Amino acid sequence: MKSRSSLLKQIAAGVLATSLAGGAGLAQDQATDPNARSPEIVIVPVGEDGSEAHFVVGDMAWGDVLGILNQLQSQPSEQTIEVAQSLWTSRDVNPPFFLFELARLTAESDPTFAVQAYFLGRSRTMYDAARCLDSSALDVINEASAYAGDVVVQVIANRPELTIEAIEHVIETEGAFASEASPWWACSFGSSAYFAAVNGDTLASDEWLIVESRWPSVRSRIEANLQNNLTMMRDAVAAATAQ
Repeated sequence: MKSRSSLLKQIAAGVLATSLAGGAGLAQDQATDPNARSPEIVIVPVGEDGSEAHFVVGDMAWGDVLGILNQLQSQPSEQTIEVAQSLWTSRDVNPPFFLFELARLTAESDPTFAVQAYFLGRSRTMYDAARCLDSSALDVINEASAYAGDVVVQVIANRPELTIEAIEHVIETEGAFASEASPWWACSFGSSAYFAAVNGDTLASDEWLIVESRWPSVRSRIEANLQNNLTMMRDAVAAATAQ
């Protein structure tokens, strides 16, 4: 299996080639249904045995965000601060996936901020994935979160008070629901988007995204999940302190 970094580079090349080759049909579909999606597939070789990995691309799908991530990580180290600032400034318009990269970039210099970025990204990813018709898209939550890297995981494990502060902030600001980005990036991780891409099909909005009238109930579930996790963390810290 190739490294994640190597895969990102190949995905980035495939995303560029696909974006240059297509797009006319999607523009026509979106004229009548702004949430219509016509996904395509980027195929990446992953081993000497000829095995392949397939990624869905098109209109900021999962493969697209991976390709952009590779471009971000290809920036020289002296631009790290500039990249981090850009990711934070655009957090409400970009897919929350990039908040995990922001957490990775700042984990050593500002662990408090990194944990806040991580849980903002995770809560928004949960909300996006929960609005997908295809339940297999929920797997994107852990997959995307893992891109924050081991340093962030270690900070979360060693400093639980930062997790409490971060979740409290998400709840108080309702940050999980402030993103303007389409949940398509998360939904395209699911099997329905994959098969549509393989078959060359266009997905109408009601074929991948739950109707907007159901979003408040999804929001309530996410709010309950956040509150439960906050209570659990507070109880764990209190128990550890009492020992």
